[in-house]
Amino acid sequence: MRPVLLLLLVVGIVLGVGYPWVATNFSGEELGSWRVYDRPGPYKPVTVNLKKGDAPVRAFVDMQPLRNFVPSEGRTALTAVVTRQGKDVLVKTLTYVSSKATNKGSPQGPQVYRDSIGDIDPVEDGEHVFTIGPGDYDGLEVAQVDLVLRRDVIGFDRRAVPAGIALIAISIFGLVRLRRGRKAASHEIPPPKWGR
Repeated sequence: MRPVLLLLLVVGIVLGVGYPWVATNFSGEELGSWRVYDRPGPYKPVTVNLKKGDAPVRAFVDMQPLRNFVPSEGRTALTAVVTRQGKDVLVKTLTYVSSKATNKGSPQGPQVYRDSIGDIDPVEDGEHVFTIGPGDYDGLEVAQVDLVLRRDVIGFDRRAVPAGIALIAISIFGLVRLRRGRKAASHEIPPPKWGR
């Protein structure tokens, strides 16, 4: 029973954590990176010519704050709008709540946070304008902001995450019960042996 529960735990971790993380951050091929903001200048819109064959295209916004930054669900760090021929393709407020800071260049380098605007799918041939600006996060000072695009990315089924978490919970519960059962069995008093 224990090997089955361990297998369920591994499958749960892969489905609930590994698969969405890899699909979101590492699938596809990088189209390029564009500097949107460099302190103390203004935010600049970026125009990128996309083709149907690039689909799906995933757009990331990398932000480097000047000081300590604590992401919050109720505060918008940046806003992002993607348009084509004046029509909105993607609109997103970026909170960076699910983002883990990475150090740029070296372990002591500045911290960079990454959030996703979303996927453009399908992609229509033509110029797409990416407009990124400040949000409503009071006191947030930003050093640099970069737009990063990846083409031909893998979308992931969002149902896999709760399924993976459920498998993790079931397997941990089963392993704990199994362990308690073994402990209880080891503490049982053996029946007396009657000799002659």
